[in-house]
Amino acid sequence: VNIYQSEMTFFIKKLVRRPELIFRPLQIIKRVMWIFSKNTKTKKVALPWGMKINACPRDRIGSSILKTGTYDTAILECLWRLTNQGETCIDIGANYGLMTSLLAKASGPKGKVIAFEAHPEIYTDLKKNTLKWQDLHSIAEIQIENLGVSDQQGDAELVITNEFDSNHGSASIYNQTDEHHIKKRITVKTTTLDGYFASTKQTIGVCKIDIEGHEIFALSGANELLKKKKVRDIIYEDHEGYPSPVSKLLEDHGYKIYLIRKGLLRPLLLEANTPRYELPNFLATLDSERALQKLKRFGYSTL
Repeated sequence: VNIYQSEMTFFIKKLVRRPELIFRPLQIIKRVMWIFSKNTKTKKVALPWGMKINACPRDRIGSSILKTGTYDTAILECLWRLTNQGETCIDIGANYGLMTSLLAKASGPKGKVIAFEAHPEIYTDLKKNTLKWQDLHSIAEIQIENLGVSDQQGDAELVITNEFDSNHGSASIYNQTDEHHIKKRITVKTTTLDGYFASTKQTIGVCKIDIEGHEIFALSGANELLKKKKVRDIIYEDHEGYPSPVSKLLEDHGYKIYLIRKGLLRPLLLEANTPRYELPNFLATLDSERALQKLKRFGYSTL
């Protein structure tokens, strides 16, 4: 009986973390087919919001899209709900454009999305994707930049680890990597957000940032933007959890920080110091009342 209860508890916990299979039940069949399939070729897949993207089963993100129809479900839903029609959004560490495409859909034809991707080959694929999306869909203008975002303008080394073959999102300017795990280094151009936006009075609705440990440097290079309250919502990954240098910097600029967790019926905004069971993502917002209201409704529009 104890073994049975333990297995049931494990199953229920797994189910609670899988809204993708509740809101898209046909995906269960696709998942089973994928598990038994020996095909390792890249496949073009339509995302729930219409745009198509190449999904490689050998890549972590591609494999997730093939199995569940999406990736980082709670983050996608938060981006969708927090983005207003017609506003400017930023995707730092855009990869092949999963979240760029969603932001472009959410901000609509009068909006704008600026996507930064430092890796030259991934940038080339991202550009091809965005050009196709712009031609076929009524979405925001997407501006692609082959730049890393850091605390200074110039050159930096993008570190490619042994993990890269199975996780194309693992390349990073973050330099505290064991040499034994480094596959190669690529010299890339960097910019700061303060420098990039210096000649405009642009305000930013939503900024997503996932650059494998380099977030503190990117945000340090946005000191003027943050000081002038020009970025309303920032969704970021933090390897150190909470508190951290990133959370301190943002709180010093007046942001309220929440831990984002994937719930069965909707994404959850929890207190930042809530115990975590996986690599955490956070929302830093200047308008916590708005954010809580936006995330209150049940359901996943992005599934």
